[in-house]
Parts: sequence; C-alpha cells; structure tokens
Amino acid sequence: MKRSRMAVAAQAALLCCAIAMPAAAQPRWQPFTWHVDSFAGGPPERLALFLPATIDGAPCLVQLDTGANGEWMWAGQAAQGEQLPQKTVTIELAGIRKQIQADAQNLRYVNPQVCAIRAVATVGNAFFEHGTLTLDLGKARFAYTSKPLLATDPAAHPLFYARWGQTGGHTLVELHLQGARPSYALLDTGAARFGLAATDAGEWVELTGGAPLAAGGKVRQFGLESWGKQVQCFETSAAHRLTVAGVALEETRVSYCVDQGFRSPVKLAGVLGLRPLGDRVVTLDYLSRRWKLEDGQAAPPDRKQP
Repeated sequence: MKRSRMAVAAQAALLCCAIAMPAAAQPRWQPFTWHVDSFAGGPPERLALFLPATIDGAPCLVQLDTGANGEWMWAGQAAQGEQLPQKTVTIELAGIRKQIQADAQNLRYVNPQVCAIRAVATVGNAFFEHGTLTLDLGKARFAYTSKPLLATDPAAHPLFYARWGQTGGHTLVELHLQGARPSYALLDTGAARFGLAATDAGEWVELTGGAPLAAGGKVRQFGLESWGKQVQCFETSAAHRLTVAGVALEETRVSYCVDQGFRSPVKLAGVLGLRPLGDRVVTLDYLSRRWKLEDGQAAPPDRKQP
C-alpha cells in the first residue's frame, strides 16, 4: 500500500518520540553494594545492602532498611543528653536531594576512609515513600522514580504501609505458609542475610512446627547485637513452604532472637528478610501501595539501562 509523504513523515515523527520520550522519563539503574562477610562464624554471605549517596558532595554509602520507618538515621550519634551544634548538610540519593541537620558526631564517619567501606547512615521508608523503588538483587542495582509504576500492573500484589510512628511507615506483605491461613510479614531489607525472623516465641513455634529453643539437631544457636545489647538467637528450617507475591520460595530459614527488642503493634507472621528472595527483582510502589517480585534473569522493561 502506498503512503503519502505526509503520512510517512508523521509516522517517523511519532517513532522518534516513542523512542526518545520513554528514555527521558524512565529512571536509570544505579549500582548498589552488597556488604559480604562471615556471620556468626559461618561462610561469607550478604549481610547488608548499601546504596551510594553523597553528603555535601562527598561520595558515601548508606544502608537501605525497609524495616525502619524513618527517613535518615546517622550511624554516628551523640551521647545521651549531649547537646552539639547543628549544621545543615545536603544529601543526594537516587535522584532525591534533601537538606538535613547533622552534628559533629553524625558526621564523624563522613570521610574518604570510612565512606568507601561502610554505611555512615541508614535510609528508611520515609525517604522513598513518594515514589517507586526497584531492587535488582541479582545484578546489584536499583532504580527510583516518583511515578507509581505498579498502579495498573495486574501482576502486582498489595503492599500494606503501616504507619506506627509519626513519620514514614512499615512495609507489610501477605505471606502464605502451607497449611496455615494467610498472614502478614514485615518486609525488611535491613535483614539481608535472614529468611523469616520470628518476633516472639509464639511465632517461632508456628513457623518451625514446635522446634525447641535450644542448640542441637537442626537448630543452630548464635549471638548477635540487637538494639545495643547482646542477645541469643536460634535458627532452623521452616516447617512449611513459604509463598509471597505469588512466588513459592525455596527452603526458608527461620530465626528467633530472644528479647531482641522489636515489638509490632499488629500480629505478624514474622519479619521477612532478603535471603529467601535470592536474586529476584523487588519493586516497592509506595504510592499505589503495591509490590512485585519477579525473576531476576531479565530486567523489567520499564527500566533504562545505564
């Protein structure tokens, strides 16, 4: 079929826009860093997820913690009751630019030696709650946009954003354990090496089928620091298969730290860490209150390659 020159020109213009416009609108992938080390005498494993940020122009690392409702929490803190002069610093992360207050203790780790190897602050949900955050766990990269990417996605699942404090919120996702009623877990990127962590002894019993809180057999015991104190922890395999966001996960490790200090105002099945999610792609759309878990073999089509 013959087409007029005007039709051909119009089609070419539309094609040009179709190619150029999405590229300008889409967020770019950026690399993040897995902090890998031995845990409790075990083999090296992923212990934390560090995002790149700048603080007054200085490149630094900050830990991503969706278990935290706040926006920005410094690693360096003044002693209790100590009053130090405040100054305004500019932070940039994922294309977001903010000015926040800091004192000398907050900034004591902000130097080239420390910033290159450890997180100088923790960033929580409040920092990203006005957009969509995507984590490609296998390729160690992330992207952020102020758009609600999952608002009309039929493959997305509900994301409950529970507001327990004055700022931000906590990301709760529906959890299915074989043979049990659906429940909810706190999705916690701060628990990078953990599977499903019980927050009390009752949750431990439900998740493990009544495994004893004692070392021996399939139960491993270890200690760690939680909220400034040493606690005893136990870990074993879940009694039933775990399914989240329509994905049946491989063998899931269940842990419980006695008197670990976390108390939820709502009943949870536990805290879901990143270990069972493997190398999948996690998308958290705070705006539309939806989330998605995808196979990590292929990048989502709505992301621009760096």
